[in-house]
Amino acid sequence: METSRMSLSRYSAMLTASLLATACASTPSQAPLSGRWQADDSKVQLQLKDGKLSASAGCNRLFGPASVEGGRLVVGNLAGTMMMCAPEEMAAEDALKKLLASRPQVEQKDGRLLLKGDGRTLALNAMPALDGGKTRFIYVQGKTAPCVGVAPMQCLQVREDKNAPWQHHYGQIEGFTPEAGLNYRLRIKEFDVANPPADAPSRRWVLDMVVESEVVKP
Repeated sequence: METSRMSLSRYSAMLTASLLATACASTPSQAPLSGRWQADDSKVQLQLKDGKLSASAGCNRLFGPASVEGGRLVVGNLAGTMMMCAPEEMAAEDALKKLLASRPQVEQKDGRLLLKGDGRTLALNAMPALDGGKTRFIYVQGKTAPCVGVAPMQCLQVREDKNAPWQHHYGQIEGFTPEAGLNYRLRIKEFDVANPPADAPSRRWVLDMVVESEVVKP
C-alpha cells in the first residue's frame, strides 16, 4: 500500500512537470524586433534582421549579433569598417557604440524605436522596407545643382562610375540627407513607381547603406 502511494505521488509530480513544460512550450514567444530606423536629429541608422544588427553614425558600418531579451537590446561583439572620418562623426560613432554596449531598454511605438541606456535616449524613425528592390551603388555629391523639371529646382548630382561626369537626379533618396563638403558612395534600393506624376521620377530610390564618405578638397 505504501509503495502504491509513493508511485502515485511520483506519477502526479511527473504529470505536473510535464503539463508545465507543455504550457511553457505553447506560450507564444515575443516576436523578434526587425526593421530599419533612422534618427531624425542625426545620421544614426540602425537595422535589425534575423538576429543581426547593422548600425552607423555616418562613418563606419557596425555589425554583429543582437537580440531583445527582457525588453533590452543585447548586442554581441561588433565588427566594423575602419574608415577615418571627421572628428564629430568619430565622436558620434563612439557614443553609438557605448549605447549599444549598455544593453539599452527598447520601446517601439507608432513607427518609432527608442533606445534608453548610457544616460541618454536615442529616438529613431522607421525607414521604408527594402524587400524586392534592385540594388545599385552610386556616387553622390554633397551639394545640389540647379536643374529644370516642370519648374526650376535643385537636383542631386549622381553617377555610377567614379570617372563619369555628374548627372542630375530629379528625385530624392529616401533616408539620405547630403551634407555640403562631402561626397558619398551609397548602396541604394531602386523601386519602379507605377503611374508617377508628370513632375516625379518613374523610379524611387531608398538608402540602404552609406558605403563611404569623403571630404571634398576646396
